Amino acid sequence: MSSQNVAVRKDVYDMLRRERRPHESFTQLFLRLLRQRGPLEELEGSWGTAALAPAMREWRRIRYGADRGAGRR
Repeated sequence: MSSQNVAVRKDVYDMLRRERRPHESFTQLFLRLLRQRGPLEELEGSWGTAALAPAMREWRRIRYGADRGAGRR
């Protein structure tokens, strides 16, 4: 199984770490949160910050491919 590194700010990491259950991996945490709350696209804008926009563009580029996501904002 392959893996990817994801960079997040320290405060975000701390929030995720607090959300994680005992003996739960971060992968399991992400899967649990995504299943509970739906796709990441549904969360876009819900935090009211422009800081998330670059991460969402990068996520779209990775998920949909550079060509498909290039013109979307």
